Amino acid sequence: MKKHNLKTKALISIFFGLLIAPLFFSCDGIIFHEIRNEVELADAKLSGDIQNIVRYNYGGKECIFASTGDIYYRSVDSSVVDKKMEFSDFPTPNEFVYSLAADTDYLYALSVKIEKDDDGYNVAKNRTLWYYNTTTSAWESIWTAAYNKNTTVILFCTNTPKKETRHAYFRNGTTIDNCVYELNGSEKPSDGDGDGLKAMTNGSTDHTTSPTTGVRSCTVLGSDVYFSSAYAMVSNQTGDKYSTYIYRSDGKSVCYSSDGNDWTSVSLGGDTIYSLAVCNDYLLAGTYSGIIHTKWSSRDSDASDSLPAVPTSGNQDFETNAASTLSSYYEIQYIVVVDPSQIEKSATIFASSITSSSSASLNNVGLWSYFLSEGKWNRE
Repeated sequence: MKKHNLKTKALISIFFGLLIAPLFFSCDGIIFHEIRNEVELADAKLSGDIQNIVRYNYGGKECIFASTGDIYYRSVDSSVVDKKMEFSDFPTPNEFVYSLAADTDYLYALSVKIEKDDDGYNVAKNRTLWYYNTTTSAWESIWTAAYNKNTTVILFCTNTPKKETRHAYFRNGTTIDNCVYELNGSEKPSDGDGDGLKAMTNGSTDHTTSPTTGVRSCTVLGSDVYFSSAYAMVSNQTGDKYSTYIYRSDGKSVCYSSDGNDWTSVSLGGDTIYSLAVCNDYLLAGTYSGIIHTKWSSRDSDASDSLPAVPTSGNQDFETNAASTLSSYYEIQYIVVVDPSQIEKSATIFASSITSSSSASLNNVGLWSYFLSEGKWNRE
């Protein structure tokens, strides 16, 4: 995913103070945009840069997890009153969690430790990979290394609706061979000597079942995991059906395939795509300039309950307030549709937004949700 500077709560407050004055003098500012939309937004409960939104079954309930430094979770059930709950403190101080992943059984977190140097500046000291031990209800470290800005370290997962097809991966580096590991709870990534997880064999072709050194996304076609260097990859899997098509971002276009070998590209007519999600009637895309969606031009069979297959080119207007809340002022880094078998207006959907625009409100940076019971997008 696109990298961003780590933002502490203090920095967010400072930036907001510097940015708020120009907004009142801009007729194109987000304040006037929200007034025109006539939707009263809820008070923000989870603000800040959210790199990903992860599905994980916790305490016997399907939940989504997100992080802005600390880890938060909530049930996907819209009837839950407390929508934001602090999950757990880490065993060491000053750990800033910036990425999460989950497989069938375990939750993982990637953090950076921030400490003051001799001149009083906050600097990154090391990176640590953690897994959550459900038996002891504690986080345990399974990998750590000194921070090196020239080394790419990524945590990613399939994030599928079916719990049994969820897989989590850890990538350490870009130029060394065999730098991708499939995680498995407490097992530690090995450097090739001794016990521990063995790295996966690098593939020579992108968007296949073997990861390359540039991999950053993955999904499942049937029961096979496919890897890609694209920002986003998703399938048409639902809670009760295995996927028959997979989709990946390619600039402003989406590429689709039914076999993982032959790919067809369609342009959605928006900006660079960072995230993808499937509903029964639309393919959702989070872009550099807001959220867009496109209808399906065909399905995988003639059956009434068939899965979506081929997206149309271009994009269509929303019937909800999605375009005004997740507007062109914001980069939509992640979208999760809880049940892709539902149409968009009936689905439960979560999305994250960030911005570098001076015309945007930092109050709208963070986690968003859409519930049928509310019939509109609002802040979490």
